[in-house]
Amino acid sequence: MQLRFTALAALVATATASNATGPFALHITGKTNTSIDGYAAACHAGAAIEGLCYSSGSDPTVPGSVTQFYYNYTSYNSDTGEPFQPGWLTYLLTAGSNNGTISIPSAVQLIPNFASNVFTALIFPSVEDGTPVYYHPDNGTIYLSGGYDDSHFNATYPSSGPTLGNLTNFHLCYQFTGGYYYQSIAWVSTSPPHNPSCQPVDLSIKQIS
Repeated sequence: MQLRFTALAALVATATASNATGPFALHITGKTNTSIDGYAAACHAGAAIEGLCYSSGSDPTVPGSVTQFYYNYTSYNSDTGEPFQPGWLTYLLTAGSNNGTISIPSAVQLIPNFASNVFTALIFPSVEDGTPVYYHPDNGTIYLSGGYDDSHFNATYPSSGPTLGNLTNFHLCYQFTGGYYYQSIAWVSTSPPHNPSCQPVDLSIKQIS
């Protein structure tokens, strides 16, 4: 047990010393359903695993809250101090009891369901395996790079690689989030979503007041 605690403590020290900005809130707003206006909150999804559940209400301000997240990155612009993108959304998971607690840096991953086009957002310990994401510098909207558009690929090598551009395919769905059934954030790879409860949303970084 002491070895495990030491290893976790070392992980915390290493990850905390790496490049990160925050804390900030993850604002969830509906693209078609304007009644969706809230924030992502880390919710228990398994052993040391969290989901990104929907929490309606005002801007979270409580230090150490489950609605506070970070953006980890590998390097930054030395002139402006702005992170070079992409980076990873991260969260500090508090673990322990009255005998002592530690904060475990964890990263958001989009986990595929190979029978569906809905990828559940889950938070796992370690900041090394997060799904790379970008954010718009003006409004904080989070997006992924779409990569190549392969909808017309055939045996002929394409003269130029068509791309899908920047994608904001986040949805709010009722789904199994780890081992629990929640309304939580997912990524839908193609429309329409296989899960009929999914509603398109924007997920954006918002400074905490």
